[in-house]
Amino acid sequence: MRLPVVSPYLRPFLRDGRTVFDNAVTGAVEELPPAARDVLAALWDGPTDAAALAPAVAAHGDAAVARALGELASSGHVFVDRAQADRALLATLEQRRPRVPFVDQIELTNRCPMRCGFCPRGVPGGIQRPTGFMELALFTRLLDQLHPEQAWYRPLELHHLGESLLHPQAPAFVAEATARGLPTELSVNPSLLTPELGAALLDAGVRRLVVSLDGMDEETLVAIRGPAAKYGRAERNLDALLARVATMASPPAVVIQMIDLARNCHQRDAFLARWGRTGLATVTAYVKDLDGVDPDTGAPGARSQIQLCTYPWRSVVVLWDGRVVPCCRDADAAVVLGDLTTQPLEEIWNGAEAQRLRAQLRGGDVPCGHLCDGCAWRRERFAAAMPDRHPDRAVAAPLAW
Repeated sequence: MRLPVVSPYLRPFLRDGRTVFDNAVTGAVEELPPAARDVLAALWDGPTDAAALAPAVAAHGDAAVARALGELASSGHVFVDRAQADRALLATLEQRRPRVPFVDQIELTNRCPMRCGFCPRGVPGGIQRPTGFMELALFTRLLDQLHPEQAWYRPLELHHLGESLLHPQAPAFVAEATARGLPTELSVNPSLLTPELGAALLDAGVRRLVVSLDGMDEETLVAIRGPAAKYGRAERNLDALLARVATMASPPAVVIQMIDLARNCHQRDAFLARWGRTGLATVTAYVKDLDGVDPDTGAPGARSQIQLCTYPWRSVVVLWDGRVVPCCRDADAAVVLGDLTTQPLEEIWNGAEAQRLRAQLRGGDVPCGHLCDGCAWRRERFAAAMPDRHPDRAVAAPLAW
């Protein structure tokens, strides 16, 4: 009996304590019947001997295992070989590529007073491109070009490599999107979120605020974020924001977030106790896994997970000056697909630079030093990390909020 191979483009994770499978080939995220799950687990590491299925046969019987194998093949979970899985994934990406891309992030500014060691903005020389503020007129032109289902895709993230609260018209950007039925999100530092600015953003209709608070005292917060981060001011600003949220008939989601670092891990319990018990239904305290290297230890985040990149077939990020880049990991405009000051979004998405990027990723021939060259989310690296994602060791999905 020749055993099939499990698609390397599956990601098992826990949802409400149950193992579910995120299948990039089909786009489905689903819990599988016990027999199918046990068969997948048995095949996960690529055995060639049918004896690997013996535990599943003992638990469910020959007929159930044979039925599970057929169902897994028809649902794109297992394939004859890796090459067939690759072709299936690439065909899905092309078939589902929208005519106009979704927009993940819009950078209101790339200026920031913080000095975070885990962010390119906070590392000297980490960002070489000019700094500035997006013009509101450019933003409104972009809103009129978005995919018709952008509002159902995800909130427009009005941030990228900078502190959006520095933009003097930040509430006006939120209001323009709200007027078009587009939900917005801002990720901000609470030291800068004055009561007046918080109220203006709430009045403008922001639908999610992610507030980064990475320490529970002045010393820790300044050590992580730099001298512009002040815990006492941040705490007062957050309390004022939550007091206003408590009065709203339709309040936004507020995520008070601590990034899990060696320097603040001793304050995790205090953070959750202080900010996780507000009594407000739309407010969540969340300890976020570090996606990258801890600046103090040089070690990767303890619970970081590799994701499968599908961005070049799905979405883009817009920089403050109108240039369009492929994803949120392009901090310094390394791969510019086009410029919204001279081109419409649809033209950029279907233009030569975007087509070249997709062709390079399809063929696995990304040049050395390219933005995507060292990315752990590339298709080949995601597939190679498959042993680390065995369903018997599934963990909760990151960014569960």
